[in-house]
Amino acid sequence: MSVDPVIELRELNDAEYALVPALFELLEPGLSSVLIVERVLLMRAQGWRCLGAFCNQEMIAMAGYSTRIHLFSGPVMYVENLIVLPSWRAHQLGKRLMHWIEQYARESGCQKVTLDAYLSNPAARAFYERLGYDPRGVHFVLEIA
Repeated sequence: MSVDPVIELRELNDAEYALVPALFELLEPGLSSVLIVERVLLMRAQGWRCLGAFCNQEMIAMAGYSTRIHLFSGPVMYVENLIVLPSWRAHQLGKRLMHWIEQYARESGCQKVTLDAYLSNPAARAFYERLGYDPRGVHFVLEIA
């Protein structure tokens, strides 16, 4: 009989934000670690936070989140960059991270949890739909530089 690994979910402390580039590169392999670190610093200054899943002090999954105010819906929790190491994807970590963020959003007075998923990533879209997320719109992008 196998024993399930002990997995701890927690908001990253200041030092642990240095772990973000290694996981984020799984989503965007073309971005340099230096650029990721610079952007994390800017995002944190705007209120972005990161939830990590740890096993034996190794960060095996993460999800970024921040509170935003929208005219049409009031306070919302925005989730971005949910990443689980491939070898850990059968452990329900994505679901656990999302449930933690959803509970935090409720406690923070948010009316909704919102996120984007690439059209080119049907597995992510299916994951969020299984969790009850409704694809209500299309995210438009215009590259200007």
